[in-house]
Amino acid sequence: MAEKQPAVEWSWSDAPLVLPLAYQPREWNAVFIAFYIAEYSGSKVIVTHVLEGEEDHAFEAKLKADVEKLAKSLSVKYEFVEVRPSSQPPRVVEIAEALVQTVRDRGAQAVVMSAHREPLFRELFGRVSDHVGRTSPSRVVLVETPQEGVTIPTNPKRILVPVLKEQHPDPFIIAAALTSSASVADVEITAAKIFVLPRTVPLDAVEMATPLRKEERDFSTFTSFAIKTLGRLINPKILPVREVGSDVAQFIKDEKIDIVVMFSNRETGFYSFLTKDEYELVRKSPSVVIVTVPGT
Repeated sequence: MAEKQPAVEWSWSDAPLVLPLAYQPREWNAVFIAFYIAEYSGSKVIVTHVLEGEEDHAFEAKLKADVEKLAKSLSVKYEFVEVRPSSQPPRVVEIAEALVQTVRDRGAQAVVMSAHREPLFRELFGRVSDHVGRTSPSRVVLVETPQEGVTIPTNPKRILVPVLKEQHPDPFIIAAALTSSASVADVEITAAKIFVLPRTVPLDAVEMATPLRKEERDFSTFTSFAIKTLGRLINPKILPVREVGSDVAQFIKDEKIDIVVMFSNRETGFYSFLTKDEYELVRKSPSVVIVTVPGT
């Protein structure tokens, strides 16, 4: 009997992408990701700027010029729009509401935005990106830059898709988008199923436990569907760890991973909508981490 394919959607539509920008240097990684996804899916990019009273235009002209250059090189359509919240200066929640309303008004399939620390007076109320991630009706792609100055290479060579809990096609689709303009032979995509083992259990025990072998088979099957559908070579790997944040971050460093792409299912708590393990992975990673979450 032929193996039944999982009921998952392995493509995005050509609906627009919303790219929020405050015109800061730290946002270039999000620009890069948004335009490569747009090229892959045939989407238009709605570059959205929320007006916050006193505007600093020092970096705006340069970033707009860089956006134009990237869009031209990828043949992606885009437009700049400005949104004015109800109060000035706006609160974090109001900025997020303005962005989410733009998603609704434009029928966008996703928000692609930079995730970074806010000024202290805003940090107490959460990041704008966290509020958007909780309330957007469409998927949100957060581009997390763990350390200032870390950038995505123009032609990434090694991409990691760590699977902590749920297997989801979005990280695989984004990985495919980031390699669509590169030579496939030069790009290595690794999908790693993360198993957290107690300290009393040897790390090589993952190969011995029957339940884990079943999960390994399921993961390999899921990855094989990704390979067939997306046309990308993806190496499935089982990665046993003690501590997710530290051990996966070390793997990223050892393997010289350029970009990490993972899925989070909107769990809430002290660590924003990320779980503790997801938060620690993002915080300790030496490379940019793309976190994709589903719409509400």
